[in-house]
Amino acid sequence: MTEQQGPRRLRGATGFGQALAARMGGRWLNAAAGLVLVGTVAAGLASAPAGGSAAQDEPKPGGTLNAAISADPVNLDPHLSSAYSTFQVLENVYNQLVGLDDDLQLVPELAESWTVSDDKLTYTFKLRPGVAFHNGRELTADDVVYSYERIRNPDTKSGWAYLMEPVDTIEAPDPQTVVVTTKEVYAPLLTKLASQGTAIVPREEVEAETLDEKPVGTGPFRFVEFVPADRVVLERNETYWEEGKPYLDGIVFRPIPDETVKQTNLETQNVDWVDNVPAQDANRLMESPDLVVESVAGTAYTYMGVNTTRKPLDDKRVRQAISYALDREEIAAIALYDLALGSQSPVPEGNFWRSEYAPQGRDLDKARQLLQEAGVGDGFPVEFMPAQDYPETVRSAEAAQAQLADVGIEATLRPLEWSTWLDEEGQGNFDIYLCGWIGMVDPDDYFYAQHRTGEVFNFTGYSNPELDELLDRGRQSLDDNERKGIYDQIQQILIDDAPYIVLFTTTEVDAWQPYVKGFTTRPDSAVIFKNAWLDR
Repeated sequence: MTEQQGPRRLRGATGFGQALAARMGGRWLNAAAGLVLVGTVAAGLASAPAGGSAAQDEPKPGGTLNAAISADPVNLDPHLSSAYSTFQVLENVYNQLVGLDDDLQLVPELAESWTVSDDKLTYTFKLRPGVAFHNGRELTADDVVYSYERIRNPDTKSGWAYLMEPVDTIEAPDPQTVVVTTKEVYAPLLTKLASQGTAIVPREEVEAETLDEKPVGTGPFRFVEFVPADRVVLERNETYWEEGKPYLDGIVFRPIPDETVKQTNLETQNVDWVDNVPAQDANRLMESPDLVVESVAGTAYTYMGVNTTRKPLDDKRVRQAISYALDREEIAAIALYDLALGSQSPVPEGNFWRSEYAPQGRDLDKARQLLQEAGVGDGFPVEFMPAQDYPETVRSAEAAQAQLADVGIEATLRPLEWSTWLDEEGQGNFDIYLCGWIGMVDPDDYFYAQHRTGEVFNFTGYSNPELDELLDRGRQSLDDNERKGIYDQIQQILIDDAPYIVLFTTTEVDAWQPYVKGFTTRPDSAVIFKNAWLDR
């Protein structure tokens, strides 16, 4: 998600729900190597009214926005964190060479232009002049080279190194030029360079060993302080390179894990903006004249990650049996009501890259047969590890627990606080964890980091040489139809092998006070406040 413009993890209501599709006005957009359906709901889950992000009023500078998020950041170094709660903060502090706009189209960021060689192996970027880090030093091409080399250096242990694997060389022929050369054609390179995990950092701050606690970027807001379990404070970057922005004087992010408490804080105006609303209350809140609730078709999914190194879960027949025993629609309804759609594929309905291969609908007889064949016909105990800061994972685990009991699988729950959950996942201390990935743009984002042998985010221990070869081919093809065939094969293998048991895809929903203007809910779940302002 935990894992996240590139994939990140995790949040509440994100993604795409078929229950909304019939009411969704949208359009297909070419998202730099992939098609992504975006739009706002035309009825039912309504888009923002005139008082929301669609307003055309003249922005007013000043004021501090109080934003409620679901969890504390986990490590403020952009190259060392993959937590969504971290990037909710950092995407307002850092920039990348290129970015994604609200429609997931590539746009210039620190690079004001770029060219690609005829053989598609060499990318030449021209930097925007006059950009300064928050410490006052001017950005140069050497900072880009340093940042990228740091990410791909094995000693850094960056989870984002997989983004750079096909890169051969990174050079700075002059202070305003960066040249990236790849070993072979790398179809999603530009999209990968828009990932928050490739943020450009100043070398001196890394060497001072303070970046994980005091981030220093070139973005619209400067870091002020982080008080765990209380707040993260950002202030306006007075020297930001986009003239006139940001409009806000500052942002205070407040971690509020309990979604009901978060909603109460919004309704009583103790906070100005929240990163989700309780799914069961979404429709009621959308009808309130006192709030703006905006939804958009997204790209996220929630899943079970199965430890394939533990018996009996190392037998794919057992993993398949678990999948056959699940009623995904019921789990989706319990977890997120009508903001989710049961799915066997992580790619949402309506997305070009989705495979319709879905053999594992609920079939208890098939599940029992597979358990019998695997030698565990009488069932077995298993532990679920949801993240307590993300209540939909707990509700999903409870629903799955009841369903698996029908085939003799006795599940217990071990919900953990977010930072502890991440540690346990990273150490492999789980039977089955529940989590979500967000921010996918290219089809590679759904599969490579999660399932290729030995990748940092492959926490399940899964390995399949045939899949590895397909994942590599998917990165190297520039033909969408050829890539579609490859990713269809990838999805079939993963559904059959079930290292991830996908539960549902979901809908992105944010809410705010009517006086908050200029904010847009994005399909990739990014939280960017450089255009936001307060009309009060």
